[in-house]
Parts: sequence; C-alpha cells; structure tokens
Amino acid sequence: MLSVLVATCPCALSLATPTALTCSTSTFGQLGIMLRRGHVLETLTKVNRLVVDKTGTLTEGTVQISTIEINSDTLTEQQVINIAASLEAFANHPIANAFQARASEKVNVGAADNHIGQGVNGTIDGQYWRIGKASFALSDGAESYQSYPVILSCDNKPVAAFSLIDPIRPSSARLLAAFKDAGIQTTMLTGDQSRNVKQVADELGIDSVVSGVSPQGKLSYLQSLDSRTITLMIGDGVNDAPVLAGAHLSVAMGGGTDIAKSSADMVLLGDDLEKLLTARRLAQQTRRIIRENLAWALATT
Repeated sequence: MLSVLVATCPCALSLATPTALTCSTSTFGQLGIMLRRGHVLETLTKVNRLVVDKTGTLTEGTVQISTIEINSDTLTEQQVINIAASLEAFANHPIANAFQARASEKVNVGAADNHIGQGVNGTIDGQYWRIGKASFALSDGAESYQSYPVILSCDNKPVAAFSLIDPIRPSSARLLAAFKDAGIQTTMLTGDQSRNVKQVADELGIDSVVSGVSPQGKLSYLQSLDSRTITLMIGDGVNDAPVLAGAHLSVAMGGGTDIAKSSADMVLLGDDLEKLLTARRLAQQTRRIIRENLAWALATT
C-alpha cells in the first residue's frame, strides 16, 4: 500500500479511501455479511445505541406452544389448534410455525386478513374468528389476557390463550455484553407484550424494553430518540421493515423475511449475531487505515 501511495504521488489522495473500503467490503463478504448500502462502514463506528427485535432475532425463532388455556365447552384442544393453525397460515411470522407443527388438519377460512404486528382475522362456518394479541383478538376484557402472547377468539369471545417458548440464541448474550462493555445502550423493541419479554430482557441484561408496539410504533420510538443517538437496529420480520428502513444503520437476519432484508443496510447470513462484533472491529480498523492512508498521501504530495 505504501509503495502505491509513494508511486502515485498526488493520485494517492484519490486512492486512500477506496482501496481501504474495497478490502473491507471483501472481508465482510467472507465473514458472511452482505452490505447493501455504502454508508455501513462509516456509520457502524458511530453507533451509540443498539436496538434489537426479540422473536427470531434475540431468540432462535423456533417457537413452540408450551401451554393452552381452553375457554370452550364444545371444542377440544386439537380442534382449537387446527382453527388457530388455519388462521395463522395467512401470517408470515415464526409464531405461525408453532401452530402449523401441531395441526392435524386444516379448516376452511374465508375473508382472511393479516394485520401485520397484530394478528389474523377470518370467518369459519359463518363465525368471525381472530387470533393474535389480546388487544386485537378481544374488544372487551383484553386486559385479563395481556400476559399471553396469542389469544384466539370467536365473535369477540375468548376461546383459547396460548403460552409460547422460544430459545434465546447463544450469540445474543455475547453480542449485548460486548456492546454494553463498549458503552453502547441496548434496547429491546418488540411487538410482543407477554411475560416472556421481561424474562428475555432480564436474562440478557438489556438496558431498556419497549414492548407491545406496532410496526409504526417501532419507527416512532426511533424517531423519538435524541438527535445525537445513532441507532443500529437488528430485526427479521415483516413488522420490522419500517424500523429497519428508518434506523441510521440496520441489519436483517439471514433467516428473516424478504421485505426485512430489502429494507436493511446489511444482511447477516447464517444468523450468528456474534459476527456483528467482528464487523464493528473491522469498521473501526478500516476508519483508522483510511486516516493513515490520507496522512501518507498528504505527506507524499
């Protein structure tokens, strides 16, 4: 590099930055991170707040049903699961997979409508069914079911409440610990409002939690932060697309939805969050090399 700078003399100034960026971009690819925007390396060194989605990002997204509370005298547990799975078939979220895995048959659903970040509604045998957050599934009495992540209702009456489990990614704790050691604030930003949110936040030592928010609510949270805050947002779902597009810097999980990937500045292939620590160190090293290159270029002109 030094030989090139000396030989090119005044042209060294024009080579100082692109040569370093080209090498770094190549290394990012080898690391399993696809860059989609040109500002990634520069912004990554300035981040002072990490904002992370929960389901499918901090957790593995392999959601399973742990308990079911049935509030019906006419439906069996399996029938309830079949109805729930048939409705969830219209959603694109890891939670939907938990119901598909336990369904024994599908029920015909008419006029289905997926409300991103809220739930799904549709008609079955002339009855109006909803599944999703308590505030979505129930017009009355939703407060009694806030601790459950998923509620199934028929004609506005609760039919079943589901508790879920979703293992935390092994790399989540290491990522958050490293960012906190660097003095970077951490926030969990999730549409989930169940008791599981606090459990995950406590286990990972997250500084602040914003839960039960819609896709627009996630974006509004980012916009409410101090102007000096430089955010790095990590997400994976359709409901994360607005906030991924609105963050200063954003990362989509490789196993996430296509719309999340297209909205993000980077795509993390392989879903290993710990690679972002290497990426940050590489960005800092690239910034230092660019400054050194510029200093040598100025000295040789």
